Amino acid sequence: MRITDLIAATRDGIRIPTADIYEFAAAMGSGVIPDYQAAAWLMAAYIKGISKEETVALTLAMRDSGTVIKWSDGPPLADKHSTGGVGDKISLILAPLVAAAGLRVPMISGRTLGHTGGTLDKLESIPGMNVQLPLSEFIELVETNGVAMTGQTDDLAPADRILYALRDATSTVTSIPLISASILSKKLAENPDVLVFDVKVGSGAFMKQLPQAEKLALELKGIASEAGVKARALITRMDYPLGMATGNALEVRETLEVLEGSGPSDVRELSIRLSASMLRQAQPSLYPDTASAISYCGELLDNGSAMKKFVTMVHAQGGDLEAFISLPRAPVEMEVSASRSGYWNGMDALEVGETVRGLGGGRYSMDNRIKPDTGWEQLIPGGTEVACGDILGLVHARSREDASIASTRISAAARWDQPAQPLIRKVI
Repeated sequence: MRITDLIAATRDGIRIPTADIYEFAAAMGSGVIPDYQAAAWLMAAYIKGISKEETVALTLAMRDSGTVIKWSDGPPLADKHSTGGVGDKISLILAPLVAAAGLRVPMISGRTLGHTGGTLDKLESIPGMNVQLPLSEFIELVETNGVAMTGQTDDLAPADRILYALRDATSTVTSIPLISASILSKKLAENPDVLVFDVKVGSGAFMKQLPQAEKLALELKGIASEAGVKARALITRMDYPLGMATGNALEVRETLEVLEGSGPSDVRELSIRLSASMLRQAQPSLYPDTASAISYCGELLDNGSAMKKFVTMVHAQGGDLEAFISLPRAPVEMEVSASRSGYWNGMDALEVGETVRGLGGGRYSMDNRIKPDTGWEQLIPGGTEVACGDILGLVHARSREDASIASTRISAAARWDQPAQPLIRKVI
C-alpha cells in the first residue's frame, strides 16, 4: 500500500491490513517516509481513531522495526512505564529497588514531553552520567548489575522514535491508540517478562479524567498480554506534583532521600506499591500476597539495599554522586507564601510543570538546553491547614526576573479546600 493510500484509508475509517501496517513501520524506521506524510497519517489516526487490531499490529510492527533484545537465562526481567507526571521521580527509585529484590530491570526511558519531566534529564543532572548507552553495553550492565537506565537507541523501535517526535510536534500526543503503541513498542523490544504501568490521571496528566485513564490502562494491559507479557496497571493521582520537589536536580536529591529510607510519604508509597506489583507478577510463589511484597520492598529501602544498587548503577554508567551532592543550588531562591488561611491542597500540577518548564527545567524544542538546578521545592506537604503568610515553598531560578515570574505563577496555582483523592485511584 502506498503511504497516500494508507493516509486516505485511516482518514476514511477503513481498517488497514496488518501486512500494510508492518510495511509502514518498516519504512518509517528506515527513514523512507517524509515527515509531512507521517504527520498527515498521525493526524488522521488522531481524529478518526484506529481499531484495537490495528493498534496491536502497529505496536508489534514498530517493535519489529528494530532489534528485539535477547537475554541470557536468569532472573525474571521487569520494567515499568509512567504515562507522565509532574515531580514523578518514581523510576529512579523503583529500578534499583526491584533490582535489589533480585529481578533484572532493563529500563529504557525518555526525556521531557510537554510539561512533564523526563527520567533521562533527571539522571543527567548527575555529573558524568551516561544515559545514551550502546545497546550491547546496556545489555551487559543489566546482566552484570541487575539494572541499567538508558534512552532509546537507534536499534530499538526506530519507527516509534520518529513518530514519537512527530506526535509532540503535531499535537497528537493524547491519542490512546498512539500512546499505547508508542509505549509498548519500546517496552516489548526490551523483551521483558513483566510490565507495570503507572497511568496518571488529573490536571498534570495527559489523561485528565478517570474514564480516559481507565481506557488507556486497559489498552496497555491488553496489548502487553496479547504479546505474552504479564502486565498490571495502577491509575494514580496527578492533580498535584508528586513529592515535594519538581525539577531535575531537586528530584534526584529527593530520590536519594527516599532511597535512604525517608523522603515524602507519597513518593515512598507509590515506589513501593509499583515495585511490589512487579514482584508479585514475576515471582508469585515468593510473594503469596501483596502485603508480603510491600513489606519486603519497604525493608529494601530502609536497610540501604536499594540505595546500594542505585550507587552501583550510577557508577557503572559514569555518574559521580559525590560531585552531584556537592553541586551548588540555583543562584536565586524566591519564597512563595500562602495568600490566605485555610486547607491548602497543594499547587496545581499542570501549572507547576509549565512553570518549571519556563524556568529551563523542561523544553519547548529538542534543541533547548536543560537547566538542571531550576525548579519548585515545596516546604509544606499538601493537604495541610496553613495560615496566611506561611512559606509554602521556594522557586529555584537562574535570575531574579525568572524567579519573580515563576513565583507569581505558582502562587496563583494554589488549590484550596478541595476533597482529597487517594494516591492510587484504581488497580487494573
